[in-house]
Amino acid sequence: MPRALLVNPWIHDLAAQDRFAFPLGLLSVGSALRQAGYQLDLCDLLRLPGLPAGTQFIPKPAAYARVRRRYRRLGVRPEAARAWLSSRPRPDLVLVTTVMTYWYPGVVEAVGLVKEVFPGAPVALGGVYATLMPDHARAVTGADFIAVGDGLAALPHFLDSLGLPSALPQVPPPPAWELYGSLPTAAVLFGRGCFRDCPYCASRLLNPGFSRRGPGDAADEIERLVCSHAASDLAFYDDALLAGGDGWLLALLEELDRREVRVRFHAINAMHLKGFTPSLAQAMRRAGFRTVRFGLETADPARGEKLGDKAALDDLARAAEGLWAAGYAPGEIGVYLLVGLPGQRPAEVEAGIRAALAAGARPYLTEYSPVPGTALWPEAVAAAPFDLAAEPLYHNNTIISAAHPDFTPAELQRLKNLTRAPFQG
Repeated sequence: MPRALLVNPWIHDLAAQDRFAFPLGLLSVGSALRQAGYQLDLCDLLRLPGLPAGTQFIPKPAAYARVRRRYRRLGVRPEAARAWLSSRPRPDLVLVTTVMTYWYPGVVEAVGLVKEVFPGAPVALGGVYATLMPDHARAVTGADFIAVGDGLAALPHFLDSLGLPSALPQVPPPPAWELYGSLPTAAVLFGRGCFRDCPYCASRLLNPGFSRRGPGDAADEIERLVCSHAASDLAFYDDALLAGGDGWLLALLEELDRREVRVRFHAINAMHLKGFTPSLAQAMRRAGFRTVRFGLETADPARGEKLGDKAALDDLARAAEGLWAAGYAPGEIGVYLLVGLPGQRPAEVEAGIRAALAAGARPYLTEYSPVPGTALWPEAVAAAPFDLAAEPLYHNNTIISAAHPDFTPAELQRLKNLTRAPFQG
């Protein structure tokens, strides 16, 4: 029986957090490989069972030499990871996932460690960075194969070339959560793609269509995470949780209530304000939603139209009223505002902050990160003082907004203070 090693690499970053960072796509591919007859090992370098994980400060890349933040590796220590890998059987295949383009140094380190412990083992690289910047990934990571787009569609050719079983299911199966033990926190993703095509977002590039598992199937996975893995906090990764209105999420929450499944939910990705209803607010409160986030993006009508005309202040006011009636306090209703967009000025962001506060919500600033292939990418490349196309480290939102001529560090801090002031004390 062939054996596959699944690897979730370290995160190298200036500011990232990893509480809900789980490799859902990799785990789904793992389920598909298991169905095809593979034995699986999971090396999640952010969290390996029985090994301490945390932050290790590491030397900054040259691209970040002038940034006044320390650079760090998130996850287990390399020597502990090396010992863990050395204790495992040699794999016939290694699959490494990727997320942010500017996290690629952690990918390079992970691939290098795997090749050190298992010389000659074939390594396939997939995920977001591999799809958005395949040429860069081929040049720097050391992987033997770059899976662009849907991993289940891309992998069979590579498996065939290795003489390994390649008959994978066409529909992505649920993640192989059984590869983990106890999981106090976890993440779920039930919809792939998005019905919108926002100019700053890569969702359509990664998943051109939109598909979603049924509410009953989704409830099965949540129940399994709660009952079999002791999960108490679950984050939704869906880009379009309210696609088609509130019906799907209402049906899911009603099914979980019927089964008496209790867990704290976190809607960390921006929900669409136009699809939100008072009945959904009530259901979310009953179901235990602790983190509620919406995408307002801007309070400027002209900017909003350019970004897809997804929400207006009237939509936010209606949503806030429904959430208040359900028992949420203003500080529990979060809205994301974009900052650092090409051509944007601080006055626009400040107006958005004040409008969100006036509507009874808590604003959160989301610093823009340029994404290759999106509609805003050419503007970002033209406006940036460094070569975005050649060096993905420059995509980091921490330095993009700071490099904006109008968003100086002091100005950014002033805007952040405005978002926090009403909720302090």
